[in-house]
Amino acid sequence: MRVPVDQTAFADGIRFQFAEPVAVYENNRRVDGKQAVDADGVPLWSVQILILRAGRRSELETVKVPSIVAINIPPTTPIVFDGLTATTWENNGHSGISLSARGIAEA
Repeated sequence: MRVPVDQTAFADGIRFQFAEPVAVYENNRRVDGKQAVDADGVPLWSVQILILRAGRRSELETVKVPSIVAINIPPTTPIVFDGLTATTWENNGHSGISLSARGIAEA
């Protein structure tokens, strides 16, 4: 299930940490030099963010974002996502939520 996420409702601020290519795996092994792409063939980036909440501990999360060019934002820069969504997943008895967005920009 894919659910839209209101960034302003769950965080007082979101800070960029770093971005790296999403790796491709074949037969449970990472394929060197190959980057995952979305359904349109656009390269996917794994964006590490710091979520700030007043009176609570900060959290690190990862958001997958498609971008033709490398995402190059200075660390700790405030950011916003375009089309942030949470998707539930289940695999071999494990479950969780993954975050993805259509785009990213400095706030």
